[in-house]
Amino acid sequence: MLVGDHVYGSSGDLGRARWLCVEFKTGKPAWDTKLIDSEKLTVGFTGAPLFARGKVIIGAQGGEWPYRGPIFGVDAASGKKIWEFFTSGGTDEAMKTWGNDTWRIGGGGGWMPGTFDPQTNAVWWGTANPDPLYDWAGSDWMHAGARPGENLYTSSVIALDLDSGKLKFYHQELPHDNWDFDSSVGEFVSIDRDGKQLMMHPNKSGYIFVYDRADGKVENVWPIMKNSNFVKSIDPHTGELIGRRDFSAGPQQDPLCPAIAGGVSWNSGAYSPKTGLYYKIANEWCITLDVKKTTPVTEPQVQLNMGADFKFVAPPDGPMRGHLDARDPITGQEKWRVEYREPPLASLLATAGDLVFLPDAAGITHAYNAETGKELWSHNDGIGHAGGIISYGAGSKQYVAVVAGWGSLVGESYGAWFGEPWKSMPMDAGALIVYALPR
Repeated sequence: MLVGDHVYGSSGDLGRARWLCVEFKTGKPAWDTKLIDSEKLTVGFTGAPLFARGKVIIGAQGGEWPYRGPIFGVDAASGKKIWEFFTSGGTDEAMKTWGNDTWRIGGGGGWMPGTFDPQTNAVWWGTANPDPLYDWAGSDWMHAGARPGENLYTSSVIALDLDSGKLKFYHQELPHDNWDFDSSVGEFVSIDRDGKQLMMHPNKSGYIFVYDRADGKVENVWPIMKNSNFVKSIDPHTGELIGRRDFSAGPQQDPLCPAIAGGVSWNSGAYSPKTGLYYKIANEWCITLDVKKTTPVTEPQVQLNMGADFKFVAPPDGPMRGHLDARDPITGQEKWRVEYREPPLASLLATAGDLVFLPDAAGITHAYNAETGKELWSHNDGIGHAGGIISYGAGSKQYVAVVAGWGSLVGESYGAWFGEPWKSMPMDAGALIVYALPR
């Protein structure tokens, strides 16, 4: 992350979990801070930081790692740690929601970036799923299983005071998350409408939560995907899960929808203040599950604790696929949709010129009319997309830059699922492709 004359970033070596600041022009180190003693933990930082009022905020990886996923506030000038908030059992209240003191290895990292609301001095952050990912307690999850209780503050949206790191408010989107549909999607959209100041946040389950920015109260919840059976519904006024589906040990009768890769995932959507529409990719896929009674491994180093074996399968209403939706971000009302034979894995871009860009998994970058969804232009970049896209100006021209390159935890299976071009697509090649927009 570039701020002023300095670049902030992690070292990338999970055994050290360092955050560094270097001078942009010279590369000279300004500071180097080790935030986690992680030689034994093997966890570190995998997401981008947030810069706000002279502070750098960063969350550690977590989820199905037996760790407590802290979020750190660091002084940007010196690198000194100012505060630390544990997303697993981070308060006395939270510890009581973990039976058998399982908060000690609870997971729940804040591994993707959040956002900052200057009016309330609040850092908004999404947290990951608890550990283990899948629990065998069945319907008695409040009192039995690997991690009894609601497991605060995992799979939650939390607001922390920027200066102290103290919890201001929270909403646990999925109490006792048993599906890996966590809240760590690093996408928060601030919208003012009808006298209300709102914050929209997509949950990995494919449900979109809308909050009051003042106190985090739920204003609405709406689904973006078609195939979902982990709950019957979510109350749009309270966020309560209705008719949740939990698992006992062993193979499950029916597939779980959406799949572990999410109804939505970490590839970001886009919001256009001009059209008032939110553009987001939704995924239609499911998994079969065989839930295991696992025991967390912490010696000599911590290891992933999934709690189940799984296999991707098609949803009940057709093949695995994806779609690009244009919707009202507050109500969820759909205006248009574009279907894809395979789920796109890259992020979206909306421009003031009424365009929406989508780099798809096959390697084609598409430009759509933001109001109607009509395709206006496309270009084959020669390899699949699983990264970001930005627009910038230089001189008198506007450009769009697309990261092209294939290979990811999900993308590596596309060859088996969808055939060509992914069977032949290299996993060790990539390019940055820049387009100039006409005036």
